[in-house]
Amino acid sequence: MNRTLIIAAAGAAATLVAVTPAAAQFGRWTDRGWRTVAYTRVDGRDTDTIALRGPVRERAIRVCAINQPLNLRDFDIRYRNGGHQDINTRAVLRAGTCTRAVDLRGNRRDIATVRLKYAPILRAPMRPFVRVQVR
Repeated sequence: MNRTLIIAAAGAAATLVAVTPAAAQFGRWTDRGWRTVAYTRVDGRDTDTIALRGPVRERAIRVCAINQPLNLRDFDIRYRNGGHQDINTRAVLRAGTCTRAVDLRGNRRDIATVRLKYAPILRAPMRPFVRVQVR
């Protein structure tokens, strides 16, 4: 009976240790006030255009690399009224990190598309995922 209890406790402790890093990593994506509106996978091309569904009227935007590092050169935001804003980042995003928060010109702009220009760092079988967040 005692041996079974010790084995069960050790199994529960091992499960908690294995789950904790995943929960800590997930906590990065739930920063207060940020909402994910789009994501895409880097397929080796230099650019990707992400169309946002519906009206996305927000004040700030950021781009995050999820599972692999990414060399983000810049991103271009197109608004529904025809205007655009080009943000030069020239940053290497490590896996799990984001760009700085970029304030959108004007008050609560309606974003139509986000065009990303990047280069993957590693030529690995698992391609980087990019997440666009707004607040």
